[in-house]
Amino acid sequence: MNLSQGNQRADSGRGESDMSGYLAGLAHSIAAGSPESELCREVRRHLLDAVAAALLGSREKAFADLARLCRPATVSCNRSASGVPGSDLLDAAMLWSFAIHSSVFEDGSREGACHPAAAVVPAVAVFSEGKDWPAVERAMIAGYDVMVRAARAGNPGFTLRGFHPTAVAGPLGAAAAASLLLGHDRRATQSALALAAMGGAGFMFSFRAGETQPLQVAWSVRNGLAAALMAGAGYCGHPRILEEAFYPAHLGGGPAVPPERPLRYGYAIQGCYLKPYPGCRHLHPAIDALAEILCGTRIDPVEVKSVRVRTYRVALETEIETLGGRGDAYFNIPYALAARMVLGRSDWDSFDPVHFSDPAIVELMGKVSIAVDPEIDSAYPDERGSIVEICTAGGSRHAARVRLPLGEPENPLPDSFLLDKLRRSAGGLLTEEETGRIESLLRAAGPADPPGPLFAIACRACSRRRGAAR
Repeated sequence: MNLSQGNQRADSGRGESDMSGYLAGLAHSIAAGSPESELCREVRRHLLDAVAAALLGSREKAFADLARLCRPATVSCNRSASGVPGSDLLDAAMLWSFAIHSSVFEDGSREGACHPAAAVVPAVAVFSEGKDWPAVERAMIAGYDVMVRAARAGNPGFTLRGFHPTAVAGPLGAAAAASLLLGHDRRATQSALALAAMGGAGFMFSFRAGETQPLQVAWSVRNGLAAALMAGAGYCGHPRILEEAFYPAHLGGGPAVPPERPLRYGYAIQGCYLKPYPGCRHLHPAIDALAEILCGTRIDPVEVKSVRVRTYRVALETEIETLGGRGDAYFNIPYALAARMVLGRSDWDSFDPVHFSDPAIVELMGKVSIAVDPEIDSAYPDERGSIVEICTAGGSRHAARVRLPLGEPENPLPDSFLLDKLRRSAGGLLTEEETGRIESLLRAAGPADPPGPLFAIACRACSRRRGAAR
C-alpha cells in the first residue's frame, strides 16, 4: 500500500529496511484515501475535544514555565522563527502535548489504555500548515490506529509492570501522523516508527508527582516527531525493534495481542472515549454510579454512614491517596465522590485545591472505602466498571452499578457536552468569534477555516494564557 501524499524520499543508503514484522504491519495498516463522512465527523469531535483540553491544560503554571524554556515563537506555531530546521515545531508539539495531557480531560482508548489525543493532535497541529481537512483527517486516523494498536498489544501488561502506556506508545502515534502529513512512503513511515520506538519512556510512578507527570508524554511526542523528520532525511531504525526489544523490555516477553490484529471498531478513533468531566478515567465509573444514585434520591452528606466502592485492580493501583494538588485529586476516588456529593458537580473547578480543606468533603472522604471486585476485575479492560453503595445513618441503602462510563463508544457523549466543554475551557481566552470558528468543527458543512488557521487560534489562546501566568 502506497502511503505517499506528496514528496517521497528514497532510502539514502544510511540503513536497510526490512518490510516485514510488527513495524511493517503497522505501516501497512495506515489507511489511504478519503474516509467516510461519519468517520470524519468523529475525527473532528476528537479534535474539538483536544482543543478544549489544551485550553484547560494551559492554565497550569507548569505549562507556562515549560513554555518559557522554549523559543519565543514556539507557542504561536511560527515555523520560521528558529535557525534550526524543525526545532520550533518540536517544541510546539511538546507544548501542545503537555497542555492536552495535563488537563486530565483528554480522550482515551479503553482498548489501548492510553490517551491518543495527547500524542497525535500535537503532531497534526504543528504539521497542519498548508494542509486540507482530508489530509488532517487521514493523519488523525493513522496516528490513533498505530498508537492504539501498539498500546493494546501491551494492555494491561504495561501498566501492571509500571509503565505508562501513553508515554510508551505515544511516539509511535505521533510519528505515524507526522509521516502521513510529511508525505512519507511506506518504507519511510516504517523507518519513522522504528526510530520512534526508541523515544518513549514513562512510568506509572510519575503520577505520584502529578504536576510534572505530563512531561513524560510531552517529551515522548517530541521524540516521535523528531523520528519522523529523521526518517524523512533517509535514516532508518532497526526494522524488528518492536518484537526484539520494545515489547520484551516493557513486558518481559512478546505481546499478548499482535499489533496487526484488527481493532474492535474498525478504526481506533471510533473506539475511543470522550470525557464528560476531568480526572483519571478509572474514577469515572464510580462517579457515574454515584450520579445514578443521586439522580433518583436526595442524600444529605451529613447522613452518610459509609460509601463502598468496588472496582477493578488497575483503578486501585493508580490511586493517589494524598492530596497535594489538583493532579493528585484527579486520581483519588474518595475525593471525586465526596466532591460530587458536597458540591453537586464534577467539573474542572470541583478539583481545585481550594476545596481540599472543605470540612464536609474531608469528613465524607473518610467514609469512602475501595475494594477490588473479582467479577468487575475479570471484565477489565473490555469493561471499566464500578459498584457504589451508600449506607446512611438512618439505615437506608442505595446502590448502583456502571459497566461503561459516559463517553464510551457504547455510551457516547452528546455534542452538547463537547460544546459546553469548549466554552468553559475558553474562559475568556477566546473571543466569541474565535470560539464559534472552533465550534464549526461540528457543523454538518464542515469547519469554517482550513486546519492551519484553526489550530493557530488555539495556539494564540495558549500564548495568552502563558502571558497571564507570568
